[in-house]
Order: sequence, then structure tokens, then C-alpha cells
Amino acid sequence: MTEPPAAPPEAGSLSVPRRLTVPPHPLTAPQRAVLLAVADILIPEFGENPKASAAPGYEAWLDRSMAARADSLETLSQILDELAGSADIDLDERLRGLHAAGDGRFHLLSSVVAGAYLMVPEVQRLIGYPGQHASLPRIDEAAEELSDGILDPVLERGHIYVSAAGE
Repeated sequence: MTEPPAAPPEAGSLSVPRRLTVPPHPLTAPQRAVLLAVADILIPEFGENPKASAAPGYEAWLDRSMAARADSLETLSQILDELAGSADIDLDERLRGLHAAGDGRFHLLSSVVAGAYLMVPEVQRLIGYPGQHASLPRIDEAAEELSDGILDPVLERGHIYVSAAGE
């Protein structure tokens, strides 16, 4: 089973919050079961690609995905509680209703599920996804972008740097 890499050790005082690798609190067993059932409905097995819950290490990546959305974990827990007890067919219909509501709750649920799936190294390999990486433009592409005026508002605004040291 492939586990997500551990968070880097903290080094002194950071100006940004520490990166979470596990959710602030775990899901209950029924909530986790619903989340895995939802994942399998949204990401079924297709060809060589496994269904979500069958992807190697998916649950560890699911925890990482929920940690990334720690700001919405309470909402996610509420959604899972509402969906608990649904049979598979009923769960599919309830997910469609959640999507139709258009209140962002389906987006939260589906982005956690899909985000975790796309972080599984085996899935990345199967779908040919190289992951996030820097793709620097060629010099002619950069010059073309600059000539389009993309930086004009910044240049017109002028210098606004303020030193944190109070200089």
C-alpha cells in the first residue's frame, strides 16, 4: 500500500500554517463507509482503472484530501451523516439531488473524493497524469505574454513594496 509522504518537520516559527496531512478529527465508521460508497459511485471501475476504494492506498490519500479541506470538514461530516443509511441506488439518487441543489455541497464532496483518487500514484500512472509540476514558458512565449499587456495594470499601479522590517 502506498502511503502519502509525511509532512516536513517544523523548523522554528513559520509564517504560514503547518500543512495538515490528516484531518483535524477522524470520521466516524459510518461516515467513512458512506464516503467510500460515494467514492465508488462517483469513480467506478473502468478498464484498468480501479474504482476509488480499490485504488492502492486510497484511504490514506482520502485522509490527506480531507486534511486539505479541513476548513470544510464539519460540512463534509454533516453531508455524510445525511447520506448515511442510503442503499446504493438511493445513494446515487441522493447524490444527484445534492448536485441539483447547487449549494456547493456536492462540489465539496466530489472534490475530496476525486482529489484523493488523483493523488494515488498508481492511478496517476494508469491515466498518464504526471502530477503538478512547473511548466516554464519559452522566452518567446514569455515575451508574447508581456507584449499582450498582461502586466500593464501592475506597472500602472507602481511600486507598493513595504518592508516588514519597517525600513
